Order: sequence, then C-alpha cells, then structure tokens
Amino acid sequence: METSRLATGLINGVTPKQWYETINNKVFFWVQEERLLGLLNARPYRALEHDVLVIDTASFVAAHEREIWLCHMNSGNTFPVPHKRDLSAFQRIEQYPTKANGSPAKEVVELVVDYQVRDIAQHVIEIRRMKGREVLGFVPHR
Repeated sequence: METSRLATGLINGVTPKQWYETINNKVFFWVQEERLLGLLNARPYRALEHDVLVIDTASFVAAHEREIWLCHMNSGNTFPVPHKRDLSAFQRIEQYPTKANGSPAKEVVELVVDYQVRDIAQHVIEIRRMKGREVLGFVPHR
C-alpha cells in the first residue's frame, strides 16, 4: 500500500504506521472464492503459480473463534479508491454488525486471525496449485 494513498483513507487519527503494524500482525483469509480469483488474476500475480489452501470453515472457526476478526473490506487495498477505514474495520465475530435476521449488515470480505495459525494443516481440505484462475493440479497433503 502506498503510504500517501493509505493516509487519505485513514480516519479517526489512525496513522499509516498504526495501520501497517495492525495488518502485519494478522493472517488473512478470503471469505469468497471470487475475491481470491480476482487477486490471483491481478497483473502482478497472474503469471505466477500459487498454492491455495482450501480450509474447513467450521473446524477452523471452532478452533480459532477467539482470535478471529471479520472485515467488510479488502483492508490491504487502496485502489482504485482509498476507502475510509480505521481500526474498527476489524470486528470480532460476536461484535460484527448484523441485520434483524442475523445476517451480516455488511458483506464479510476478509476473515483475519491474530498473529499466526499454527494448526492450519488440521483444517486443510485440499491444496490447489493455481495460476491465475486456472487450477493446475492438487498438492498432496496429510
């Protein structure tokens, strides 16, 4: 993230340094496959191969619920517009705003975990080797 672009989107006294420190202390997961595919097909990444971990959401959330944050935006992106943001963009599951019917008030874009996920292998369903939107194959695991 270019600092000058980020700074125009930060509100409530949050500095670029605080934002960088916050996001650099977290592990990010896409909630929707379409957003992952958009990233993998972005110009800087589309020619590269990536190993994509597909995880069992239920077991992952059960094991890490206290470390999980939800975010309504791509918190690491400032293009094409540096959307307004502060540290409240990250909400714990029980604090995430909901509608009267219990569904999220704003679409969940990122699932974020504090610091690290040491037991990620226990939650992996499959590992896809991908290039852009193309699945090249599967990586053996377990």
